[in-house]
Amino acid sequence: MKILKPLQAFTKTRARIAVTVTGLIVSALLIVSFGTFYSPDSPPNIIQAGGESPASDETKEGFTTANPKLVSDSSSMIIIGTVLSHETANIYPRRDGIVEDVLVDIGDTVKKNQVVAILLPKGVEGLSSAMIAEKSAVKFQAEADYINSLGVAQESVNKAQQQIEEKKSALAVAQNEQKSLLQKFSQQSADVKQKLEHAFISARRARQLIEQITLGSNTRTGNMIREVDIDKQLGLMNPETRYTVSFAFGEIDQAENTYRNMSIKDQLSYIYQLMNAADDALIKTSDMLTSTPTVHLAQPGLYTYQNITDMNNRIIAAQHDILSSKENFEDSLNTFSTTIASEPALYSAWKSGSNNPNVQSNKVQMLSAQLGTTEQHLTFVESQQQQMTDKSQNMIKIADSMLSAQYAESGHKEIRSPFAGTVSKRFIEVGGMAMPSISAFELVDVQTTLSKKAKKEIKFGLPERMLTSLEIGDEVEFLMPNDDNKTYTAQVSRKSPQVDISTQTITVQAKIPDELSIPHNSSVRVRMSDNKTPVFRIPSFSVKREGDENIIWLLGENDVPEKVIINVKSEDGEFAEVTGDITTESEIILDPPDFIAKSFDESPTPKLQ
Repeated sequence: MKILKPLQAFTKTRARIAVTVTGLIVSALLIVSFGTFYSPDSPPNIIQAGGESPASDETKEGFTTANPKLVSDSSSMIIIGTVLSHETANIYPRRDGIVEDVLVDIGDTVKKNQVVAILLPKGVEGLSSAMIAEKSAVKFQAEADYINSLGVAQESVNKAQQQIEEKKSALAVAQNEQKSLLQKFSQQSADVKQKLEHAFISARRARQLIEQITLGSNTRTGNMIREVDIDKQLGLMNPETRYTVSFAFGEIDQAENTYRNMSIKDQLSYIYQLMNAADDALIKTSDMLTSTPTVHLAQPGLYTYQNITDMNNRIIAAQHDILSSKENFEDSLNTFSTTIASEPALYSAWKSGSNNPNVQSNKVQMLSAQLGTTEQHLTFVESQQQQMTDKSQNMIKIADSMLSAQYAESGHKEIRSPFAGTVSKRFIEVGGMAMPSISAFELVDVQTTLSKKAKKEIKFGLPERMLTSLEIGDEVEFLMPNDDNKTYTAQVSRKSPQVDISTQTITVQAKIPDELSIPHNSSVRVRMSDNKTPVFRIPSFSVKREGDENIIWLLGENDVPEKVIINVKSEDGEFAEVTGDITTESEIILDPPDFIAKSFDESPTPKLQ
């Protein structure tokens, strides 16, 4: 029993130690887990483009960013081109008809003027009689058109002659009106002077009325009114009005003296200043009357309410007289100015007293010019109608020649080749219909002027933005239709001087080496390099779609996200090669858009751009 007691104590102590160690381990695991899931300083492990380490959230305002990696300083594009063979030509029948026999086929070599096919005679299927009837109808129509053209020509000439007579009558009326315009100048000039005098009289009456009110008499014309000269009761409640009336009277008196010493030309513009001075003086006089004390019953040296009212009524009448005179003067002056503006040359002659017969009113000048134009038009109409009748006569001759040729072609049944070469295509069959508008054969290896410079060329459209990137003599690379690996070169031989509006491209032709055998009208792929557009590699998941465009988010100035449109050249799943308005120093935000929007909702920074 003594041995068992220490053993039991040791067992209990060991159990307590095990429980304690287990508790410490569990606590440590909980602390590590909590730090892993809730630590704000743990950025996601995202590999940046180019193999660099991920950006830190602490330096990028909570955003995970990456820098683009420059793949190439230039980008390339594929343009579809068409092969043009300058050694290709087509053979067309000279008349329509049914094919009786075909003498050559694909691969055969033909000589110039060799018979390549035979047509049935024109009489077959009634073709001859039908064509002859058609040509006869054309000749009949040409004869009818000639007769009609003679009638139209005579009618057109008569109409032109009638227009000349109308212009002559209108010119005579305008010349009579010109004489009345000279009288109109005199009348309107006198009316302006009369209205000017009335305006001056209205201003002078205003000055005399002010003298009558302030001094009790208007016999001191020409003298200034001092404040001490004004009746003591006037403006008694506001003495300042007495000084303003005295000053305003001096202004109108000075303006009146200045006006008298001016010429008529200067008075026309200065009269407004004089009338404004008179109106201003009347207003200040009315203000002074308002500040004048009144009594109900007449008393010596005092003014009754009726006295002040009568004087105000006289001021209102004087203001109305000034306004009416001003309006009448302006109406008269505007009327005269309008007349002068309509006939400046005639007015200058009237003002100088000249009787030069070459000076004419605008209407006379216009009608004289129209008369000359109408006379020239008559000559033109006569010439034009003569050409039309001659053309109608020629159409009769042409129709007659076509009818004669139709008779002559009745026995013509051979299709001849105007070129020497090798047949590459045949478009007619025995028993089929041949027509001049449809090619019968296509030849290759035809010697032409263009083929001496280049047997074959590639024709393609160069985008307008790459106008200066390609000049005559430069070389371009292209791929054959059946080979995507090997590239060939062609030398630019032609370049259009203008842009096609519909496609916004410039037509370019490049010479193909003679040893290359490419069929006519084949499609090839021309590879063009754009040295102004570098290519960058970025993580594929940073590219977002917005409508029909690819976009990325950049961390711009002040750490504000900016949206940039890019073009995706290729993508391999992990990385994408793109072009756009970015550089190797651009900071691409790798976080999803909802994280960016949430970050902005929780911060005082501006909204997304």
